[in-house]
Amino acid sequence: MKVECVGIGRDPLATVNRALRLRENSEKAARSKRDSFLKIDHVWCVVDVDDHTTLDAALLLARRNDVHLVVSNPCFEIWLLWHYQNFASQTNRFDLPKKLDSRIPGYSKRKAIPGDFPFKDGYENARKRALGCDPEHDKPCRRGQNPSSNAWLAVEAIRGEGRKR
Repeated sequence: MKVECVGIGRDPLATVNRALRLRENSEKAARSKRDSFLKIDHVWCVVDVDDHTTLDAALLLARRNDVHLVVSNPCFEIWLLWHYQNFASQTNRFDLPKKLDSRIPGYSKRKAIPGDFPFKDGYENARKRALGCDPEHDKPCRRGQNPSSNAWLAVEAIRGEGRKR
């Protein structure tokens, strides 16, 4: 299994459109080179609610095109914070990075998540905390309440594919 992350830092609709282009290009390459391994099998997009006006259009486009869109409300940092602690209060995209700074000094969206981040050890607690805040946020292509994230769905998909090997 190959996982490729393509960060474009754009609005949700641009993110889904980019993912669709990448999938289409992979299908063309697979056909032209007669190599089915070049075809992208699963497409996942991870977006924030933030103040984006294109989220509803992105959700609709993703549903119609078999793109698994995971949404963090208000932003992805809630998913990261849940690896360390419970946090169930409504919040905004400006306060969450500040809360992470005590756990990840100097945290910024522009910097890579450090190698000692507790992805493995904190995952199960983060998933439980996510579901505790919004039990219905358990499918892709859905906007959850504030705070919420179904980023764990992408992790589950990767873990599931890895177990098949």
